[in-house]
Amino acid sequence: MGFRQLLMTAFAVAFPTATIFIILAAMELLGWGTAILCATLAWLGIAGVLRIYFGDLRRVARYAMALRDKFRGTPPQHLSFGAASELSSLYTQIAGAFRERIAHLEAQTSTDAEILDHLPNPVVMVNRQRVVTGFNQAARGLFHNLETGRDLTRYIRDPILLDAFDDVAGEREQMKHAEFVLASDAHRHFDVLTARLPAATGDRNFVLSFSDLTELRKLEQMRADFATDAGHELRTPLSVLLGFIETLEGPAKDDPNALNQFLPVMRDQGQRMQHLIEDLLSLARIELNEHTPPSDDCDIGKIIDKVAQTLAMKAEAKGMEIEVSCELDNTEIVGEEKEMTQVFVNLVENAIKYGHPKTSIDVSITLAKNTPGALARYRHDRVLAVAIRDHSDGIAREHLPRLTERFYRVDTARSRAVGGTGLGLAIVKHLVQRHRGTMTIDSEQGVGSVFTVYLPAKASDNIRTLHRA
Repeated sequence: MGFRQLLMTAFAVAFPTATIFIILAAMELLGWGTAILCATLAWLGIAGVLRIYFGDLRRVARYAMALRDKFRGTPPQHLSFGAASELSSLYTQIAGAFRERIAHLEAQTSTDAEILDHLPNPVVMVNRQRVVTGFNQAARGLFHNLETGRDLTRYIRDPILLDAFDDVAGEREQMKHAEFVLASDAHRHFDVLTARLPAATGDRNFVLSFSDLTELRKLEQMRADFATDAGHELRTPLSVLLGFIETLEGPAKDDPNALNQFLPVMRDQGQRMQHLIEDLLSLARIELNEHTPPSDDCDIGKIIDKVAQTLAMKAEAKGMEIEVSCELDNTEIVGEEKEMTQVFVNLVENAIKYGHPKTSIDVSITLAKNTPGALARYRHDRVLAVAIRDHSDGIAREHLPRLTERFYRVDTARSRAVGGTGLGLAIVKHLVQRHRGTMTIDSEQGVGSVFTVYLPAKASDNIRTLHRA
């Protein structure tokens, strides 16, 4: 309040008092000098009191203005009037309540953002105009250069997904699923749930949650390919058998030379079908039990020794030698001896089949120094690394990721010539996974290949070096 306004207010308050003194002087009950002096003092006293009062109000008003900045300010001290002090105290209480509320909302917002960022599925929030209003880290990784304030169609142009959003935004449906294919280096399939958020979320009216279906779609394709490949693998030897049987029943019915010529081939084709069916049944049993970890104990070192002895004659037939080295006193794991034997028989047999004659097959058992990612996240104290190295033509790097797929062959003709069913490495992979292990494949063309199986060991032991041949 300005000085002029203060004088006018003081005059308005003091005027009745001054009038009383003037009336008393006019009635000769009080001298004129005394009356004027009293009226002047009354006016000055009231003006002083009002000056102090309005000064308190100004200080409280400045305090209230300071509170507009995030409810922070210093309350005025030594106020003269109780009403001003009460008003200042009330402002302080209101500001404290708002600060607590803001802190709670900020903490809640921070927690919600943290939770959202830790969700594995990409989540994008948009308003009714399809403008992006928020997203989590997974969504940022999925859609490069994702920013708030941008139109959703900048990142997603799939008409099916946009139609699903329009149905939810138009309140025709509360939520809706749509499948979305992200065209990138490798096509990724997603199930996208579009849903309306509560009104309390402000301008974040809708959420799009992306669930990755890529592995499921790959699995479906693999199953379809598996059925096709299995049918083809069985049909080939079966066609040979039926053709020879028809020949022996017809034109060559009484021809002993044809019989002697056809029977070995028929036996080979029959055995091929038998091995294929056995491998298919074995793979089916392994996949059925893969989620159940083994409970028995077995010694990998002893298993490798037995495998080497069992396959020694087959290796000698090609002038090859199986050399085994071990650096550990204790090579026990939690596992099924029969299944681990099957793993290393398959791997060593492959090394014999594809290795060059008169070379060695080196099998080493060591303690893994660098645990592969699939095992590293479980933080095992000790991990055994069993490496089977051959000296062969090697495998081109582009084939390595697919070697453990069913019926996948680098050289189909050569694989069938050496008696492969195309299921051996698939069986190895699933058996190793059942034992909570993993396998890596490294190969160099013209040098050879190394198949390394990593398995969690039971307990630590002193290390030693042994060589067995």
